[in-house]
Amino acid sequence: MDLNLTRLRRFLAIFHNRSFTRAAAELGMTHSALTKSVQQLEQELGADVFDRTTRQVVPTAAGVRLAARAEELITFADQIGEEVVSGKQHIRLITGPAVIEASLAPILAAFYKAHPDIRLSVETLPPDIAIARLRSREADLLLYHSTTVSAFPAKRTLRIAKVIDETYVAVLHPDHPALSGNHSLDEMLAFRWAIPGYDRLYRSAIPTQIEHKYRRAGFPHYRILSLSTCLALAEQCDLITLLPESFARREIRGSNLVIMPTPLADGARYVVSAITLSQDAADSKLEELIGLFA
Repeated sequence: MDLNLTRLRRFLAIFHNRSFTRAAAELGMTHSALTKSVQQLEQELGADVFDRTTRQVVPTAAGVRLAARAEELITFADQIGEEVVSGKQHIRLITGPAVIEASLAPILAAFYKAHPDIRLSVETLPPDIAIARLRSREADLLLYHSTTVSAFPAKRTLRIAKVIDETYVAVLHPDHPALSGNHSLDEMLAFRWAIPGYDRLYRSAIPTQIEHKYRRAGFPHYRILSLSTCLALAEQCDLITLLPESFARREIRGSNLVIMPTPLADGARYVVSAITLSQDAADSKLEELIGLFA
């Protein structure tokens, strides 16, 4: 199927305005010309994108799905145009929120110093969408935790390189009673925890007997997809949090917090992999960015 980008832009103008008349005025074209453009788009798709049985302009289910993908296609096309005209590379990276918070700032700062002309975009998306973006060439690099990567489909088509492997540490107040105990798993589960993440894939990697103990104890008390928020909670109340060691040591400087080795016996580590397409030729700048994690 060949989709015309101009017709997609016109479709989006109608979709956002919910009006052919307003969209035509915005685009500087006649109502009839815009209507014909939509009809041509529907012929290309083999599906109606707007419901013509009402007085309002209402997108069909196919139209709603198209709007989401059309935005992505147009953004991608614009990026390609900018790269061709400017001659400057644009690296598109997708990752999980924890990796953005814990690891990216020093890496991107070093990369910027070495290559200030290269543009870089970073966003966080669910893993299934990220993989689809990578395979459709709408992303150049993915960074995800090892438990997430283990669930990726068709891994033989991917080039997967471990770039981070470090321990988690517990972060808590220096007067927290957990510091004076025996640090056994049962004792530590009696306290309340704020954990960044702890999704289904993470839980599946925990030994069954330990995961059952977690569940019986109602662990964690807070599950929040933000390392910074978990850290702030540990500083402002008696919650304990579990964070990648490098992030924790960097962020607690000047705060009223201390670090202790993780008392949880699940063997979990902060392990992140870089994922690219195996069939793609190596790109020296992308490889350099990946290498900075080491």
